[in-house]
Amino acid sequence: MLERVSFGNLDYYNMMAELKFLPNSPTLFNLGTGQGTYAACYALYVDDSLDSIMDVARKSAILQKWGGGVGYYVSDLRPKGSPVRSTQGSACGPLSVIHLYQAVADMITQGGKRHGAQIAVMNCTHPDIHEFIHCKAVPPECFCSKCPLQDDCENDRNKELNTFNLSVACTEEFMSTAVQDPESPEGKLLQEMAENAWQMGDPGILFIDSINVGNPHVKTLGRLKGANPCGETPLFNNEACNLGSINLTKFVLPDNTIDWHGLAETTKLAVRYLDQVMEEKAYPLPEVVEAVERTRKLGLGVMGWADMLALLRMPYDSKEAVDLGGDIMEYIQEAAHTESRLIGKEKGCDWGLDRRHTTLTCIAPTGTISILAGCSSGIEPHHSLKHTRTMGDGTLLTEEIDFGGFTPKTALEIPWEYHIKHQAGFQEFVDLAVSKTVNMPNTATTTDIWNAFVYAWQEGCKGSTVYRDRSKTQQVLNVPTPPPTPQAAVLNRPIRRRLPRTAPAVRHKFSVGGTDGYLHHSSFKDGKLGELFITMSNQGSTIDGLLNALAIITSIALQHGVSEELIEEKFRKTKFEPSGLTDDPNVPIATSILNYIARYLAPKNAAQIVDTDTGMFCEECGAAAVMEEGCQRCSNSCGWSRCG
Repeated sequence: MLERVSFGNLDYYNMMAELKFLPNSPTLFNLGTGQGTYAACYALYVDDSLDSIMDVARKSAILQKWGGGVGYYVSDLRPKGSPVRSTQGSACGPLSVIHLYQAVADMITQGGKRHGAQIAVMNCTHPDIHEFIHCKAVPPECFCSKCPLQDDCENDRNKELNTFNLSVACTEEFMSTAVQDPESPEGKLLQEMAENAWQMGDPGILFIDSINVGNPHVKTLGRLKGANPCGETPLFNNEACNLGSINLTKFVLPDNTIDWHGLAETTKLAVRYLDQVMEEKAYPLPEVVEAVERTRKLGLGVMGWADMLALLRMPYDSKEAVDLGGDIMEYIQEAAHTESRLIGKEKGCDWGLDRRHTTLTCIAPTGTISILAGCSSGIEPHHSLKHTRTMGDGTLLTEEIDFGGFTPKTALEIPWEYHIKHQAGFQEFVDLAVSKTVNMPNTATTTDIWNAFVYAWQEGCKGSTVYRDRSKTQQVLNVPTPPPTPQAAVLNRPIRRRLPRTAPAVRHKFSVGGTDGYLHHSSFKDGKLGELFITMSNQGSTIDGLLNALAIITSIALQHGVSEELIEEKFRKTKFEPSGLTDDPNVPIATSILNYIARYLAPKNAAQIVDTDTGMFCEECGAAAVMEEGCQRCSNSCGWSRCG
């Protein structure tokens, strides 16, 4: 593959063979094949006319057929119900148009492998903004097979947009007013956005005035309005992304210092490579070819940032890490601009710039190429320190990331403020934008999300995407398994392994949220847990009886071969009262009594186990999906990812 995509250039080949740099996956998959596009994403602006609406649908179909994702700017469409003079009727509004584009994506998917990535962008001042913000909101019960309404459910129309990202383009004036007066219309709208983001992970925010700072094309092409599906490349109408990423882990020397010279050389070579890819003009529409040639935007970014910090023994949530990120991106930015100036002397410059390209840098999602490079994704922290991979023969291989005794914090363990600090630190030295998900635990509040939106704006980010753990509650529907025949049931019946009538037990007193309790547990001779009893103080006969019954059922399950780890995993995920602080220094806080018991019984594993029950699932292998860089990515490392 690398010979095919390296243009016969040995330097390009070695750079990619050593995994120091990789272009975005469409370039890897399609360059040199004569098929497909080399760009991952495109932007289309929808004008307020039927001709434009349908022309964008046509373009979108072609772009997605070629494997591209599409960002739609829909704010020029008149609001729903506005008069249409030519027909004496009324306008359908932007939301109906978005549903049309979803139908186009569904149609293209039938001939392809999966939905194309899509985003819709609407200005904060559009009259239909409230309907836009809520257009994906669906009650959790409607995502499961037990929804009582089934096919007649009134939320079906909202479910259709589950593959769309939504972003609201907010101005400086809007944000300033919202912060100064939360009771103003602007403040209430921002609160509405925070509430819906808390529930569904949408909408995100584009700080549209920040995006247009430094835009050299304002006088000739106007303001930037839209972006690609993951938001890292603000684009004009018909423009495309030309992306690639440097693997930072390859520039950590054995003495734990950074190879600055090697980083500069790779940056310069990567800029020349991306310029050559762009010159191939492998775009499916002539309008895209023209738009790309007009501005010549490149987006060189990084991946492996969390791995680099771990190799340097530097916590992600530290000022030193944030400062280092800014230093590295500033260095890459300067090297990239220097090389673009040299290319400009060779090929020419436009727009009064001293370089060949309007933009050189951005931080894009790297879900696929970071797997190929064996490093962490983009500038995201690690989501888990354990990964399960499905091998070719169907077996599962669990791999644990080892940094020689250094254990980095994972995404949900890192305060959300540091997610934004890193995004802002890189953004300062990036021409385009930074794709970054601000991960928050399930316990985060709408106030947390409001504060994150405001903090991202204050820190100079060009956008913000917040994802509260398990806020996307869609579950994969399971195909019912026919019950086994009576004979099969007898043959497969597990044998119960009983403890002797007299067996030693451990008595453990605990306190959760100020409520005392006792746990008695016994083990088999091989050390495996075989029985437990739970007794609570001052909780009344009902609670005490229910916990005792649960302990009996758990004991029977253990004696029938159900793994101790599986039961502990299920117990860990419970949340009910009493909960809160405990008197155990090894388990200082618990979300329930069962959560405490699980972590007490497995203290060695408690700090390392990450809850991957996110409510999102990989469409390829069915494993849990995690939210990174504004996109969903398979936690099983099968390579699947999707924006939306």
